[in-house]
Amino acid sequence: MNFYRTSHEEPRRDYREDELFITIESLRSELLEVAQERSLSDHTVVELSQRLDGYIVLAQNKMMESLRSRQNEDVPYGKITKSKRIRSKAAFQQ
Repeated sequence: MNFYRTSHEEPRRDYREDELFITIESLRSELLEVAQERSLSDHTVVELSQRLDGYIVLAQNKMMESLRSRQNEDVPYGKITKSKRIRSKAAFQQ
């Protein structure tokens, strides 16, 4: 599978998580193959590396969004959040 393309193209922003990780793994494999055949400073190697970096950043952003959305969900009745524990601890120390 050849994922090489020009640098002006951006990765899609609507990737599902599984698609994104398959793309990352495919690009990683291709990058390793090309890098073994060519110099690490070769234009193709650099382009593939930059493209892979873009997908990795996209995956990290999606993971952070998911984490933030889980943290912002309503806390079930009776559960104490970390911020409440910190405030309670501060009140005890006064």
